[in-house]
Amino acid sequence: MLKKVLWIIVGLCICLSAMAQQQGIVRTLERPGKPSTGIEGVSINVLEYANSIVSKKGGKFSFTIHGKRQGDSFTVTRVQKKGYILVDKQLKGRRFAYSSSVPLEIVMITNQQLENDKKQIEDKAYGRAKRDYDQKLATLQHQLKMTSISEQEYRAKYEELNANYNSYIQLIDEMAERYALTDYKGMSDKNKEIQASIEDADLEHADSLINAKGGFDKREQELRDKRELMEKSEHLSQQLKKDIEIETEDLMRDYSNKLTINTANYRNDSAAYYLERIVALDSTNGYLLFSAARFIDSYLTDYPLALSYYRRALGLIQEQYGEVSEESGQVSEFIGLTYDHLGDLNQSLEWHHKALDIFKQTVGLDNADAALVYTHIGRIYTKQDSTDKALEYTLKGLDIRKRAIEDQDDPCFSQSYNNLGVIYSMMGDNEKAMESHMKALEQRERVLGTNAEGTALSYLNIGALYSRIEDFDNSLIYLQKALDSYRAVFGPAHPNTIQTLQHMAAVYHHMQEYGKMMDCYREILSCCEKFYGPDHRQTQEYRNIVTKLEETLKQQ
Repeated sequence: MLKKVLWIIVGLCICLSAMAQQQGIVRTLERPGKPSTGIEGVSINVLEYANSIVSKKGGKFSFTIHGKRQGDSFTVTRVQKKGYILVDKQLKGRRFAYSSSVPLEIVMITNQQLENDKKQIEDKAYGRAKRDYDQKLATLQHQLKMTSISEQEYRAKYEELNANYNSYIQLIDEMAERYALTDYKGMSDKNKEIQASIEDADLEHADSLINAKGGFDKREQELRDKRELMEKSEHLSQQLKKDIEIETEDLMRDYSNKLTINTANYRNDSAAYYLERIVALDSTNGYLLFSAARFIDSYLTDYPLALSYYRRALGLIQEQYGEVSEESGQVSEFIGLTYDHLGDLNQSLEWHHKALDIFKQTVGLDNADAALVYTHIGRIYTKQDSTDKALEYTLKGLDIRKRAIEDQDDPCFSQSYNNLGVIYSMMGDNEKAMESHMKALEQRERVLGTNAEGTALSYLNIGALYSRIEDFDNSLIYLQKALDSYRAVFGPAHPNTIQTLQHMAAVYHHMQEYGKMMDCYREILSCCEKFYGPDHRQTQEYRNIVTKLEETLKQQ
């Protein structure tokens, strides 16, 4: 009898021990044609658990926190495996409910797969964007030719088209990464089709599939009704809670896709509308507000509104992670950038230094994030003509980048070398300025090619520098390259084209080749008439210059 009782007690202890154990799995991101699989050898740290946890075969892991009851919280502080990154960047620092029945699921992706998927999405997005731009430009030019719009209307629409195109191009990288990190596992067949269509840049098909789901107002009302029921009822089925989560996520995904579709089609008002609906669905999510702020900042260029979103996001993130956290540092950095856009350089410096101080206390200063902040601070000091401080911070940022970033073709390196070239030019050190600009150019030609805005800027800087040291032949070689690149990127009439022609005109003046100088000014006038219109102040100024030069040349 005693033996039987002992076995019952042992069995009961085993059951209680099993119930108290938190199960989990680490798996790969599921993508089209790439099913999800478990990842072995991932190190996981939990704040309340002393030891590091390592996932086993099939990605499974488990741990027991003594004293924890069902429903108590625990916090994941680190997830790491060489060659992999976390899909959910908010997972670290998040509080989870301790449960013996609900496993903790962690999703990761290899750096290589992310880069491959991201590049495929980017290539398709760039291709579509260029086709749309060419089509819209051709329509504008046809309307001008047929006199269905005036030259003034053409100029306004042309400037708007270029501004929208440039803004969207800047967003493609971030959007491509977001879609490349989308997990297809558990997604409905319809949502998978929508997702795949957007990644293939077939936005019209994606839009029709989203619209076929029904009106958003009705879907939101149904969600509100369920949420009210959840608030009023003391005893709710787990199924109702799950339904609310699924419907909220579904709406969030559709609004996000609508945002992408309208952004790609330059429908800014509609894009802003869907952005507001995304934020309204979860107004307490700091990361969501942060993402919204970045979109407003980058695409809508409404800097006061972006700043208000960043500040709200910072408050929420500080509540979740504390005032001194890596996440708070990142938001502080973007607040600093927004003040820079608003022209408040002192506030920009203050927030960048705050970000730097936070990174120093949390993740250290030997990483890519800190390097970027150093570079931003260097650029701001350049704007303030504080060349010594500008040089100090820019060099520090470059030094960290060399150690922290493995990919030496990363565009941040050409950005740093370009900034150094500008600083050295301001300091009168032409030799170091030329060396820095040449390094920036070498990388941009290799990575971007000759017909790219960044490459054209390097050509222009080098041409201007050769002009300063009175090497006019080399100056003209590089200015011509800049002109060809800008024409290829922006077309025959653009402010960058005008700026390059101004430099060329100045070089021909120094060389006393007045006929070629005259040709440059005539082309500048033509560009101004096309881009700004015949009655614009700048057009009139160059018309007067051309008239005076023609009279002077006749007299000679």
